[in-house]
Amino acid sequence: MNSKKEQNKIIELQEVIIPEETSKRITALRFLLIVFVVFLHVLTEEATANENKNLWIYIRTSFLEICNTAVPLFFLFASYIQFRKNDKYSLLLKKRSRSLLVPYIIWTVICMLFYFCVQSFTQFNNLFREIDIIRNWHLTNYFKAFFYHRAEGLKQPLLGQYWFIRELMILIIISPILKLIYDKSKGFLMLFSTIVIFGNMPTYILVDSRSLFFYILGIYFAKSEKVSFFDIADYFKSYEYLFIFIAIQIFKCFNLYLGSLELLFNCLLILKISKYLIQKEKVYNTLKYLSGFSFFLYSVHWPFIINPLKAIVPRIISNNPLQFFTIGIICIFIGTGIGIFIKKIFPFLFALLNGGRK
Repeated sequence: MNSKKEQNKIIELQEVIIPEETSKRITALRFLLIVFVVFLHVLTEEATANENKNLWIYIRTSFLEICNTAVPLFFLFASYIQFRKNDKYSLLLKKRSRSLLVPYIIWTVICMLFYFCVQSFTQFNNLFREIDIIRNWHLTNYFKAFFYHRAEGLKQPLLGQYWFIRELMILIIISPILKLIYDKSKGFLMLFSTIVIFGNMPTYILVDSRSLFFYILGIYFAKSEKVSFFDIADYFKSYEYLFIFIAIQIFKCFNLYLGSLELLFNCLLILKISKYLIQKEKVYNTLKYLSGFSFFLYSVHWPFIINPLKAIVPRIISNNPLQFFTIGIICIFIGTGIGIFIKKIFPFLFALLNGGRK
């Protein structure tokens, strides 16, 4: 009896820390946001270079702008959950070492071995041209693989999508400093982060300006008892979102781009959609189940699955829009299917690759 009472108290405490509806809406979005990430990586520079502007290009561009909400929202959710739970710093680092650092190292090593194997066969070289031949690497190259293997643009580790994990770990490490600044001057911290994102200014702490902005935004919402990001998203009616979305697309036709303002609007749109995803129990339960494989799909989709599909699918399908969605959908099914299989046959291995997420 005592154990049941204690469990009930823990559940009640968790609901106080993170409201039940907020938790459900975040859960409902996790897999969908990873799907967005997959589609962001389907597109190649070669594909865009050979295309003329037409209706499909505008549709795809608008779709990818929606997909660009994935990483900012993950920073927002991660920060919000962290500061709502308010774990001791030592406990926080211990938890994140297991959920972020361990899979970061494991998947980077897997990626090295993968490239080493495929580069041993000349017929596969065209599929994996992103990096130099690993056999010719120096010691510094192995070091850079974990931090900034690709130097152009946003510096990325060898497993490109893991730049998010790297930056999140940096932000978690410096989070006591951000919290201290928040406690001393809330207005200054928000003003600084706003200037950084809209001015696209370098932050000099190895993180992207948008990463820093949404992480800081998560602190504000975590500390607020009056309003949440879902409350703001729900304030606007569905028809208002539709009107603004159409207006933004019209602006683009005249080469008028809103940049960070469009990103913020799209984030609110996705947050609004989450309200409808939890209304039907079957839909929510499906998304909840799939959310358990979101980190695995995030890790495995590129380059392990997408690169081969980029070479195979265009030989079968010549239509660009069909190619784009076919590659993305097949990648999602294969990546999720592999995760389900590993979890069923080797649950310990899945938990290890998934950062302890079971």
